[in-house]
Amino acid sequence: MAFGVYIHFPYCLSKCPYCDFASRAEKVIPQRRYTEAVLRELETRASEFAGREAVSIYIGGGTPSLWDPPLFAQVVREVRSLWRVRDDAEITLEANPGTTDEERFAAFREAGANRISIGVQSFAPAQLISLGRKHSPGDAVHAFETARRAGFRNTSLDLIHGVERQTRQLAARDAASAVALGPEHISCYALTLTGLAEEVPMAKAWQRGEIELPDDESAAEMGESVRAELVKGGYARYEISNYARKGFESVHNTLYWRGGEYAAAGCGACGFRRGRRYANDRSPERYMERVEQTGKGEASFEEITSEQHLRERLFTGLRLAQGVDLDSLSTDLDIPVRSRFVNEIAQIVRDGLGELEGSVLRLNDRGLDLHSEVSLRFF
Repeated sequence: MAFGVYIHFPYCLSKCPYCDFASRAEKVIPQRRYTEAVLRELETRASEFAGREAVSIYIGGGTPSLWDPPLFAQVVREVRSLWRVRDDAEITLEANPGTTDEERFAAFREAGANRISIGVQSFAPAQLISLGRKHSPGDAVHAFETARRAGFRNTSLDLIHGVERQTRQLAARDAASAVALGPEHISCYALTLTGLAEEVPMAKAWQRGEIELPDDESAAEMGESVRAELVKGGYARYEISNYARKGFESVHNTLYWRGGEYAAAGCGACGFRRGRRYANDRSPERYMERVEQTGKGEASFEEITSEQHLRERLFTGLRLAQGVDLDSLSTDLDIPVRSRFVNEIAQIVRDGLGELEGSVLRLNDRGLDLHSEVSLRFF
């Protein structure tokens, strides 16, 4: 089973109004104390994932490009000392435009990062303002070019559509602007405010009717226009919201979608070992205190039964264009998947939402667009 390591850096220069991640805007970041906490937690967690070989290390946030490069390097070295790391392992660093320069990018590259994910979100000034982003379109282009000069040959750009006052044409223009830069990977997410924590400002403003977002039909049309631009640019849709040139699909995220295991360290980080999922405290201060007292930042955990794991594997696996190999899943979980869900599978095919080829069930573009509705049939 594939194994990865996730590390969360929660600090930002400012908190985006739509963000529900464990992040905190701080003028002064406790770099050393936070790093020591992460190092200690990694060491404590190592015994729970003994003997694994990591195919990926992902440093997310927050804004991990604010981490002092020497401390970042120390964390990567610690991961390598605790687990075997494949020679071709994907090591991703998330970055925001305007939070780094060529010297810092080069330092992160020297420390072992070989993939960078830049949170562009939009190339349109009005959309950036709506999203509360502090960078300009020029900052985004500069960040990409700086990453290239620093030696990154695997770069991803994040985009968001369905923003206030955005049109189908503007969403397509964002996608075309990303394609023009030529990254290896592009993520395109629809802005979602439902189900977020109560303290998320944009979600509160939307519920109060203070902002108006495109309706579902308009957002779906934006998604179609974005997809058309990306496909025209040579990017294949390999997951609901993710597109890549051949061979540059995200290893770490695919590990999640395929039900792999992952050790996690850092404020708000979630880890998974077959049968158990844990979540760390979302408060940086409480997280550091927990680790200093116990060696772990864990605030909650959940025992995952085989039945829960089966449904999670179906739900996440069907996000992928490659679909789910039902026979392999049956062997892995010792559950007769195809016979149990024969009616649901047949209905998906009859409804023109996907196909069953041999033992592989995969959704088509329409099915991927309706993924949640389709997947819930298995629940």
